Amino acid sequence: MRNPTEGICRCVELILVVIGPLLAANAHAEQADRKKQTDIVFDVATVDQSKRVRTLEGNVVLTKGTMRFAAERMIVNEDEAGYVTAQAFGGPNGQVAFRQKREGSNELMEGVSDRAEYDEKADTLKLLSRARLKSGGDELKGEYIYYNSVTEVMQVRNAIPDAKGSVATGGSFNRPTITIQPKLLDEKSKQSPPAKTN
Repeated sequence: MRNPTEGICRCVELILVVIGPLLAANAHAEQADRKKQTDIVFDVATVDQSKRVRTLEGNVVLTKGTMRFAAERMIVNEDEAGYVTAQAFGGPNGQVAFRQKREGSNELMEGVSDRAEYDEKADTLKLLSRARLKSGGDELKGEYIYYNSVTEVMQVRNAIPDAKGSVATGGSFNRPTITIQPKLLDEKSKQSPPAKTN
């Protein structure tokens, strides 16, 4: 029997295909970040050189250009080409914090969640459990948020998918929300000349 939440999740994903450009307008990650080195600070590290795995604990902060990840614990893998993937857990208030400057703007893309997965090569971010992602005044909330800064595809679900992409059972089924600020009103106010006073 079909899980009723799958239909809701698919519907939300379809909505994001339509309104995604509104949320992602000018929300490309800072492209210069891709050429920057990755720096990580932490309290304790366990490094497995043969597997290229670093397990970092205690106030971990990963930065790459304008991108910044803050977590309590992070597992960082590096492939043979030097690309980094990171799994981040907990942090201040029990959540991971993410931010990155948007291309051609001083605004930031900011997110929080209980866990996060970052893939440098694919340029993707997954926010898992109690997830929120803000860009300017627009905001997504859900149990799972996926963002690809190359394709500008965003997905939000009310439950975290399993390894095969199906909705996992037993998760929180609160409905995801999208908040879009009225940009047309903002544009009109910018274009209208101030009223003259005599």
